[in-house]
Amino acid sequence: MKPFSLLLLVVSPLFIVVNAWPNIRDAPSTTVDIQDGQTGTLMVLPPRQTDTGTKRVPDSDHPFVAPGPNDMRGPAMNTLANHGYISRNGITSFEEIIRGTGEAFNIDPLMASGMAALNLLTRGNPFVDKISIGGVSPLIPPLPGQIDGPETQGITKHGRVEGDASMTRSDVHIGDNRNFNQTLWDMDLEQLAKFGDDGPDGPATVFNLQTLIELKRQNLESDQVLDPEFAIPIRRLNAVFGTTKQATKRIISSFFMNQTFPENWFRAAAPVLGSSIPGEIAAALPQWVPGHNDANGVFVADPQPPAPFNISSGCANYWDTLVNAVPGTLADVTGIFKQNVDMLNGILFNASGCSEPIAPAGPTNI
Repeated sequence: MKPFSLLLLVVSPLFIVVNAWPNIRDAPSTTVDIQDGQTGTLMVLPPRQTDTGTKRVPDSDHPFVAPGPNDMRGPAMNTLANHGYISRNGITSFEEIIRGTGEAFNIDPLMASGMAALNLLTRGNPFVDKISIGGVSPLIPPLPGQIDGPETQGITKHGRVEGDASMTRSDVHIGDNRNFNQTLWDMDLEQLAKFGDDGPDGPATVFNLQTLIELKRQNLESDQVLDPEFAIPIRRLNAVFGTTKQATKRIISSFFMNQTFPENWFRAAAPVLGSSIPGEIAAALPQWVPGHNDANGVFVADPQPPAPFNISSGCANYWDTLVNAVPGTLADVTGIFKQNVDMLNGILFNASGCSEPIAPAGPTNI
């Protein structure tokens, strides 16, 4: 059975280049820091796992439990929460994301730290080291001083990372961007029936590269026509192209529809550290560049990032994220808050391939 990559389940990392494990902090402070009634939690990079081979997932310690009425869920990381690889209430942390994705999917901590850093900076509270995998939760306070608005939104909030052209969720402007959409999935399966490989579950049941290319083409073309406010900035376009290696209809259906691990499923046999597939999909769809619909519904390209951030896709992603998605008010924080922000930004910078870092500069309260 081929392992299934987590990249279809979480917000895909924006950066393909990955350098050596970054030494972000030389001497982190452990001083208790209280700001606006909140006690800061200093983030740390968890130690690497020693058990990094294949194994059956889930094990007996991680049974499936359906989410309760107060548990946070959204189009990301649901399976991890349903099996307790991250907190079942859907409120997780930087360290827990790294440990949970490593244990369940064998995602390399370099890659997992990039996912966690992106989400904490854009939709979490990095001062207290908490983020909701769904929407607003009373368990996560607004940032100290409410410098990004009166609520911490969670990763299902549209605009910073969550975006258009999903395989199984509607665009927020024309439907439900959180819950599984059977119509979209049926359209995806039509492409699988045309282009998929034969497998143990029957003919045309394996998602090969051509199937993925046609899926992405269909998702982008359809949403661009149907959604007047369609937008696909570079950070989102890379996430749309970020996808799995070969997997079967049965496996992907289990994750998407049931939000649980398929029967007799094993995690990857070696730590997962990126894939060449996003680049291959992008090369096959050169007409799809970062852009948005204008007032007349015509798709227009976004301006290129300024030099020196236009040297590569990874560097352009980093620029777009820090300039347009990470709230600029994070550039002026202090104490443990600043140490956490600097560490998370450092992780994204180290992975970007850029020659110089950028301070957070995005809009707030969106």
